[in-house]
Amino acid sequence: MKKLAFMLVVVFVLSGCTGLPSIPFLQTAAPQTDSPQETVTPFALDPTTTPDLFVLNTLQPTSTPSTGMPIVTETPFPTFTATIRPTITLEPIDPFFFTPSPNLFILVQRSTDQLVWGSTCEGARSIRFTATVQYVLRMRYVTLWYRLQDKYSGRHTEWGGGAIFADNDRGTYYYTIDLSQIQRYRYYEDAWFQYQLVASTATQKVLGRSVVSRNEVSLTHCKVLNP
Repeated sequence: MKKLAFMLVVVFVLSGCTGLPSIPFLQTAAPQTDSPQETVTPFALDPTTTPDLFVLNTLQPTSTPSTGMPIVTETPFPTFTATIRPTITLEPIDPFFFTPSPNLFILVQRSTDQLVWGSTCEGARSIRFTATVQYVLRMRYVTLWYRLQDKYSGRHTEWGGGAIFADNDRGTYYYTIDLSQIQRYRYYEDAWFQYQLVASTATQKVLGRSVVSRNEVSLTHCKVLNP
């Protein structure tokens, strides 16, 4: 009886194993058949010419100009020549500058007819006057009076000065005026230095005057002389 029961248990176990569900990781993998592999095609742009960013797009020089294009030639700079402007007509001399007495000034000389100012040219920066004067009673002083008259307009300075001449006690008087003593000369590029000599007493009473020099001495800036 015991032997029969043992045999039934063995049969039951064997039949139960065949009824269990199949477990994948307990099963033997079946060999896979070889399948064709997909061919991977790399992505590519259309063939183009890649420009070099560091190359200037400059046309090569050619000896023959392109047809249909005008030939451009350089125009030389114009050259300028200094033109002489006409000077103004001087106004009549004020009667104030005349005296009824005979002219006491026998001779008036000057060292130059051209004063210059500026730093780019050579020339006189002072003018020396020498006057031979006829002596009369009570004459004490000989003085210099002047003004600047623009050559191309009516603009001028007022008469001024009054510098006293030195003398040699024999009727000769002399005086040198420097450029720095001429008032407002920097306002005139090209002007006449007009002047007159006056003989007077110790109390400044006028005894005689020289003829006014109106257009005999010029005062000019360097850029006018050397444009």
